[in-house]
Amino acid sequence: MYPAKISRRTVLKAGLFGGAGLLLGACQPTTGSPAPAPGPAQPPAPAKLVFSSGPTGGSWIPLAGAVAELVKQKSPEIEITVEPGATYVNIEKLAAGKADLGWANLDGFYDALEGRPPMRSKITNVYYMVYMYPNVFQIAVPEDSGIRSFRDLKGRAVALPPQGNSSLVAWETVLKAYGMSTQDFGTVSYGSIADHVELIKNRQADAMGWITTVPANFMLDLGTSRRMRVLSFDDDALKKIQELNKGYRRHVIPAGTYREQGHPDETVTFQTPTIMIARAELPEDVVYRITRVVVENKDELARAVPAIKNTQKSEMGQDLGVPYHPGALKYYKEAGLVK
Repeated sequence: MYPAKISRRTVLKAGLFGGAGLLLGACQPTTGSPAPAPGPAQPPAPAKLVFSSGPTGGSWIPLAGAVAELVKQKSPEIEITVEPGATYVNIEKLAAGKADLGWANLDGFYDALEGRPPMRSKITNVYYMVYMYPNVFQIAVPEDSGIRSFRDLKGRAVALPPQGNSSLVAWETVLKAYGMSTQDFGTVSYGSIADHVELIKNRQADAMGWITTVPANFMLDLGTSRRMRVLSFDDDALKKIQELNKGYRRHVIPAGTYREQGHPDETVTFQTPTIMIARAELPEDVVYRITRVVVENKDELARAVPAIKNTQKSEMGQDLGVPYHPGALKYYKEAGLVK
């Protein structure tokens, strides 16, 4: 709370009565005197925050909106305004003090911590708050394309995410792991998920791939008009991918996930967790309160992103090898989620 203005009269009265209190106190016996009653607890300090979320049309904007609404209900002194964003944009905004909270994929957060492109320098003033759910890299190809492995994409028309998108960074990482580059592809186009779906439906592209939740909406859409396949990666490639970026983890999409779309088998690929991040300077008590609300109400957030249903509360404070915000860590220790 901001301190109230104090008048000169109030100060004088406080001095007079304070002095009288000291004199009276000196005349009273000290043994058996009752302790003064504690004053009322001070309400939490108010905070107005900016949450940098995700691109228009994606899941990160409604998820941030759901967080803002929950926080408003549980901690009304905290007001959160949601803005659009993306992993690298969010990290840069928080580092520059232009936002307070944000979403990020863990691979992008590692890029920021280690100063790798597309980041321009190392970021040291943005911290990890909450693990939310896995974002899984999924490359979709038509079943009748003859493409069964990543190397089969040589000479084929490939639709890639736009520059600066974390899904494009994932493509670039996979290419390095296989000793390839975009020059090994045939026609290369850059655009949105919606653009890519139309290209494949119209047989103008043979492959598209994005980091997203499972099941991927683009697979469900494509499967209505063409039978599809999702590519798997071999163990050697996955090992190299993880060596290139510690934010990637091996992930298996269960068999049957895309059966109706033409792909009944399991898919071995990789994922990078979606995490909530916070500006380092954000007060510890504010981050503590927000972390508590998010973790203890995660089932309500699953209405915005169903993938959160599979995240256990015990996982939400897991050590990802990146620095925690002290406020988040305090909550996890008190809740017994971190030792």
